[in-house]
Order: sequence, then C-alpha cells, then structure tokens
Amino acid sequence: MAYDGIMMHQVKKSLIDTIQSGRINKIYQISKYELLFQVRANRKNYQLLISSHPMYARVQLTSLTYPTPEAPNPLTMLFRKLLEGGYIKEIEQIDLDRILKITFACHNELGDAIEYILYIEIMGKHSNIILVGKNNKIIDCIKHISPSMNTERFLQPGALYQLPPMVEKLNPFTSDFVEDIQLTKIYQGIAPILSKEILYRIDQGEDFKEIMKQIDKSQDLYITKINDKEYFHVIELTHLQGITTKHALFDGLDLHFNEIDQKERIKQQTSNLLKFIQNEYQKNTTKLKKLKATLEDSENSDDYRIKGDLLYASLHLMQKGMISVEVDNYYDNTKMKITLDPKLDPKANAQKYYQKYQKAKNSIDVLHQQIELTEKEIDYFDSLITAMSQASYYDALEIKEELENEGYLKKKKQRNTIRKKKIPQFQKYLTKDGIEIDIGKNNLQNDYLTFKYAHRYDMWFHAKDMPGSHVIVKAQDLDEYTIRLAAKIAAYYSKGKNSSSVPVNYTLVKTLKKPTGSKPGKVILDNYKTIYIDPDDEFLKELTQKL
Repeated sequence: MAYDGIMMHQVKKSLIDTIQSGRINKIYQISKYELLFQVRANRKNYQLLISSHPMYARVQLTSLTYPTPEAPNPLTMLFRKLLEGGYIKEIEQIDLDRILKITFACHNELGDAIEYILYIEIMGKHSNIILVGKNNKIIDCIKHISPSMNTERFLQPGALYQLPPMVEKLNPFTSDFVEDIQLTKIYQGIAPILSKEILYRIDQGEDFKEIMKQIDKSQDLYITKINDKEYFHVIELTHLQGITTKHALFDGLDLHFNEIDQKERIKQQTSNLLKFIQNEYQKNTTKLKKLKATLEDSENSDDYRIKGDLLYASLHLMQKGMISVEVDNYYDNTKMKITLDPKLDPKANAQKYYQKYQKAKNSIDVLHQQIELTEKEIDYFDSLITAMSQASYYDALEIKEELENEGYLKKKKQRNTIRKKKIPQFQKYLTKDGIEIDIGKNNLQNDYLTFKYAHRYDMWFHAKDMPGSHVIVKAQDLDEYTIRLAAKIAAYYSKGKNSSSVPVNYTLVKTLKKPTGSKPGKVILDNYKTIYIDPDDEFLKELTQKL
C-alpha cells in the first residue's frame, strides 16, 4: 500500500493547514472500520475520514457523500459525548511512522477543560483508531485487542495506551543518501514503491535531497494506471511508465478510493444481497432445464396411449400377476414388450397407461405456463445481477428494497413512525450543449425515471434484449451527436458493457407502456429505432453531473 509514512506526513501538513483549531460538529461511524468527523474550521465545513480498514486504512479530508446510520451505535455515542463541541488543538505524526496523533480540547459535564487524544494507527490488518483520556488510559477503540490475542500490547477500554514497537531508522528529509537496494530498511516512512521510484530517479541522475524536497513541497497526488491497476504517491511514479494523472492531494485520494469504497460498502452493508440474487438466478436456471425435460417427456406421451391400445387388443394374452407381456404392435408391424403391474388385472393395466397419457397431455399447458414464468424470473434476476455489477451503495439499497417489495426478502419491522416514501435517486448529467441526460441504475430508478419523471416527448434509450439502464434525454429533435452519446451510455450501463456493436433501441417516452402485473423495470415499446454502438467510459468526460 502506498499510504506510507511519507504520505501521512503530507496529509498531516494539509490537515494542519485546513482543520487544526476546527470545531467538531458531528461524528458518525459509517462502517465497521470508518469514522467520519464533520469539522467547522476557517468558516468552512470539512469532512475528516478516518479508516482502519485492513487494506484501505487512511486519514484524509473527503468531499464525497457517505451514508450515515440513522441510529448511532455505542461507540459513536461515546465519541459524540466526549468530542462533539470540542476543538482540534494539535495534529502530530509520530516520527515518520504511520501513526497520527490528534489532540482535542474539550469540556467535561462540569464544564472543566479536558483533553482527549485520538491515535490513528495505519498498519495494514493491525490498523486501529484509539481514543485516549487522562493518564494515557484507553477510553475505547474501533478494534479491541485482548491480552489473549496479544500479551505485549492489548488495546481495550481501561488499558494503558502504548505505542507500537518502533525500529530505529533515518529521517529521509534530514539525512544524507545511504545506498541500498531497499530504502525501506534505511529510512522512516518509505514504502517499497516509493523506494523504487527514488532509486530510479537517482539512476537517472537526480539528487536524493532534491527528490526529498520535491516530496516535502508536494500538495498533489499522482495516480498511475497500469493494466487497470492504480498506484499513487505524492510524486509521479515515473519508473512504472504508465498513464499518470495529477490531482490535489485529497481529491486524488477520493478518486482512487471511491470505487473501492463503494464496493466494500455494498459488501458490508448489503451483506449477502448479491449472493442471494445469484442463487435465485441459478435456482431458476436449473428449474427451467427440468421443466423443459419434463415437457419433452409429456410431448412424447403418445407412447402411453399406444401401449394402452395394444394392451386392450391383447387382453387374452395377459393375466393378473404378470410383470410384462409381448404383444403385436399393429402400428408398425413389430413386436413390443410392455411392462405390467402384477397387482392389477389386464384391463386395469391398460387403463393405467391411458391415465398416464391423459396426465401427461394435461400437464403440457401447465408446463408451458411454468416455463414462461421461470424464464421471466431468470430475466428478472439477470437484470438485478447487471444492476449490482455497477451499483453504488444507495443503488444497492434500492435493489434490496425492491426485493422486499416483491416478497423475495423479508422486510425488517419498522417502529411506529410515519416514514415518507423516498424518491429513487437516479443520476442526472448535462451534455456540453446543456441537455439533461438521466440514468436509472436499478429497476426502481428505471420505473420512476421512465413513467413518472420523464416527459412524454423526452427520448428513451435502452440496450436491446438485455438487462440495463433506462436512459432519458430531456430534449426533442436530437442531433446525431446526442443520440450516439445517449446510446453509448445505455450500452455501457447494460449487460453488453464489455461487448462491441451493442444494439440500443430508442423511442419517445409516450410510446412506452408498462406491462400489466409485470415486475419493476419492464416496458413494452412501439415505433422505435435501433442504433449499434461500441460501449466505453469515454462518454463520462463529455458529461457534467447535475446536482
């Protein structure tokens, strides 16, 4: 991970410049590993994100919107009680290690001044957020480490806080260059990827102290992309020789971690939702195979009728107790051996085959109905799998709500409070010409967007014969550029995202109808046109998000 001690050093400096002396207005625990502090400083509002995630631990200011729980848990209530209304007195880093120390100036219930210290340890799977009070005593922490887990350093309420074991290393900002193939062994705060970059630059003729000066002055984040994998640091990672973009420090961290956070949040907050959808899809796929096999047998039911006919014509050859009989098959002038039930007399055996024939014949209509219903279920869950593949946290919650409304998942019991029905939060964008384009990311959004939000003369786009987003263009008489742009969006947010030449249907909203009794997201369209398009995410550069 590139969030090393050097990265924290630059983050610390930026935090001092922005939120030191700021007032804590609100605290939320937004996930199992993360806290979000709302800070008012220098007449501005900031969001301080502190994460102890095993893989994505970090401290940063963020401009992203994070879901905040309606009811605070005990840890949040404790942090709010002690820290809300207090001020950030000091922000320090322990040497160049990945440990940040934030001192808060607060008041207790009697109005006496009191200080609390928050230690943020960014140490991979051992990352933690620890609130310490008077006499260095731990008040609470986001991860409890009991003596049975670690006899040397346990972290739980009431224990004395002690820093993790430190290894003595040189400070790279104040020390001379010491040649080594791994600078991580010599200097504090340098991750392996930064070590490689520094050594690469030295090989190119740059001076070690000059490189460290560049790092110390940097207020930017450089993100380098290679084969869909991103690497970042406060200086450009030129040794990777990938595609690099430059961003303001916290904007860059938001950009890098946003997609990772969304997926992690969906995984945590919606738990087994995707697994449930995939299981339902697989269950119906298996059911369809069985139904089709049964239908094939039923459609071959004439065999039972023929056997019944032949048995009636050969009653003289049979008697009760026989397990089979060989008869003349006058349909094709051959011999046929027919299995008998020894408990039944000859006529009852013949009648049994007629009953099988009638039962199979009667089941054909039912099987056709069941096959049609099962195919609809497969299409429905296929659409949910597609929606989940590109869902944000809120999109996923709406999918969960949809499954509850449709009776697939059990609704949680609500308290006796009146809750307003939420409007699905579809995405709104503006083209370079100022035309609004709206995108539904799940079935609830698609239904609302198409049948409630859109005007009858707006244009509707959707990938043909596959699950995907409803895309609405709020304009008439579209030019070729806007048609192709909207079609590209519809293709990208569909099951055909990774295909080429995806067919996209488009028509006026007024031509669309909602099938009676159908599940969310389904439409019947008439008088439409089709365009073939290659989907990619380049269209995002041509759009501005509308708030």
